[in-house]
Amino acid sequence: MLTLLLAMTMAKPLYLATYFVGNGESGAYLAVSEDGYQFKPIVEPNVPILRPTLGKDRLMRDPCLVRGGDGGWHMVWTTGWWDRSVGISHSKDLVNWEPQELVPAMEREPNALNAWAPELAYDDKSKSYTLFWSSTVKGQFSETARTDGDKAPDGTPLNHRYYCTSTTDFQNYAPARLMWDPGVNSIDATLLHDGARWILFGKDETKAPKPAKSLFVAAGPRPTGPFVMLKAPITGSYWAEGPTAVKDGPIYRVYFDRYMEGRWGAVESRDLTNWDDVSDRIKMVPGARHGTVVLVPLDLVRRVREALSKP
Repeated sequence: MLTLLLAMTMAKPLYLATYFVGNGESGAYLAVSEDGYQFKPIVEPNVPILRPTLGKDRLMRDPCLVRGGDGGWHMVWTTGWWDRSVGISHSKDLVNWEPQELVPAMEREPNALNAWAPELAYDDKSKSYTLFWSSTVKGQFSETARTDGDKAPDGTPLNHRYYCTSTTDFQNYAPARLMWDPGVNSIDATLLHDGARWILFGKDETKAPKPAKSLFVAAGPRPTGPFVMLKAPITGSYWAEGPTAVKDGPIYRVYFDRYMEGRWGAVESRDLTNWDDVSDRIKMVPGARHGTVVLVPLDLVRRVREALSKP
């Protein structure tokens, strides 16, 4: 028994992925991997850990799951294509969730059209959370105004940049502000804390005159920057979006959605400059769209699996 307990204590963490399917109508799901490459549904058949109740479209796209300074879990997501708020909920065990709430990300900005792919980052130094997302704001960044190719319902060309707010209690939020302008139409930012720096991975959403649709990496001293571009692109000639990153020993691994092909991919690096494509090693749940990947202990996965398996 002592040997078994010691083995469980020293067990290597598992990789827990959140994802959505379709347009995000059914909620957020979990997948698990032992090696960081081969993922399986946490239960068969899989069921969502949370179903959407908020927003005009009642969607739960881009689910971002993070563990906070209090040891609890926090999830944020896109509630709809043209909502200016984002969804948030909290849980102690990934099974029982507090009532879903709307965070008015860009509600005070009358020219904002949307709030896409929100993510959370906890900074232990400041004991605060940074909530960040992508938005198109009418009249801003005219130099890239027609590089997207897609338009909002009112005909405005999409032209995103990264915006953010901060909170210590999820009740009071600082006014939204520009987080970073990479100089290109950009969406889907994610952060990885690495020692004294914060590494940002994002998507260059440029479609015209020449498509980019690729990922880049930048770094800064705080979760809000200022950021300096390190390498662009870090992905191949395929179209990629929805990055999420882990550090596995000395290796940085960035997972992403190869959305035109209906599958996940990944790239790896030891120095953030030279990147190897390991997409062929990635096996994700069929139909899974992008979310986040976090490292968790085995006992947490067991408890969640047991709870979700109950009728």
